Amino acid sequence: MPTFLRELIQPAAELPEADVCLVGLPLDFGTVLEGGRAGAVNAPDAIRRELRRYHKTYNLEHDISLEDLRIADAGNLDLRRADHALNHEHIREELGALLRQYPRVVVLGGSHDGTYSTVRGLYDALGGECVGGINLDAHADVKDRPIISSGTPFGKLLREGFLAGKHFVEIGLHSNLNTREDIAFLRQQQARIVPLAAVQADGIVAPMQGALVRATGAGAAFVSFDIDGCAEAYAPAVSAPSADGFTPRQAVEAAFLAGKDPRVRLFEVVELNPLYDRDNQTARLAATIITAFLTGVAGG
Repeated sequence: MPTFLRELIQPAAELPEADVCLVGLPLDFGTVLEGGRAGAVNAPDAIRRELRRYHKTYNLEHDISLEDLRIADAGNLDLRRADHALNHEHIREELGALLRQYPRVVVLGGSHDGTYSTVRGLYDALGGECVGGINLDAHADVKDRPIISSGTPFGKLLREGFLAGKHFVEIGLHSNLNTREDIAFLRQQQARIVPLAAVQADGIVAPMQGALVRATGAGAAFVSFDIDGCAEAYAPAVSAPSADGFTPRQAVEAAFLAGKDPRVRLFEVVELNPLYDRDNQTARLAATIITAFLTGVAGG
């Protein structure tokens, strides 16, 4: 019987049918456009190393075995085109293909602008159905700009009709990291906002459960976890660090709940920047969050 998670992960070419498929987005140009720190291009490989190094196939907390879970790995997408828009079209095309083939896809990222095109890939895989989703993040990422950057993905998805506002939830937004205009836009779109202060006061389980009900009201949904939503003490290696934020416990609880819901077709951990890590601390947290999602899938 397999003991380590690494024993379950096989190349996608050898596992055309699986419960989950991993794919890496080595992308950081969108973060640089927003004035963030370059380096997230190295995130997918750093997360994989930690996934393979420590995590086992048994979860004590929930008494769940992952040993029968089939996990394919499609590797990293080639995003080295000089034209930023062409990289995004490639992400959309490849994610659409993976989501047609596999019931769940886990994205290892990478700049948050990648979500603009991973979600469009989900939209395509569903035959053009508007989707719902959850963003766990310090920042709303709804800026109204023509360029695709880490600050624009959800704004562009909402404005262009790929994401339904009434089925979209932002969890963990920080008190002084978002503009009045961005919050007003989200409210005008009928999106739900759960500030970080509410999570710290009441925990993340109830808000996440409610968010999943709302996000999946349209059918299939995505959950995007920006690791800069975690406090810098736990996650120093991110593109835009913050002193305040989620704890690892809150992050793991949210990911597990996302994994339990089969309507969550797309799960992402983004904005890891390994250049600033301490003893792989942040990469290990990213891998722990993904393992919690996989545990939810196995226990669902």
